Amino acid sequence: MFVLDPEIYTRYKDQVLELSNSFQRIGQRGLSDKEIAARLGLEERVVTEIRCVAERDAYPLEEWERAIEFKRKAARDWLAMALKRPELRE
Repeated sequence: MFVLDPEIYTRYKDQVLELSNSFQRIGQRGLSDKEIAARLGLEERVVTEIRCVAERDAYPLEEWERAIEFKRKAARDWLAMALKRPELRE
């Protein structure tokens, strides 16, 4: 079982989120967990854990639910268009 030290989390969470793809920025790609780990001198697994927990902390549950529904609708719309079956959009 992997346990993340709360002090490490607190110390690095803002930097990890800033460097990752968690927040989209025009003209600047986010770094992978491996790239962030190299930049901050951490293990990749530690960065992944920090990022996952920090993303959950940064967004309320309702935001995640809206994102899931948006993605489901986009997938249904694309499928309906691709198959030329508009009834699949519902």
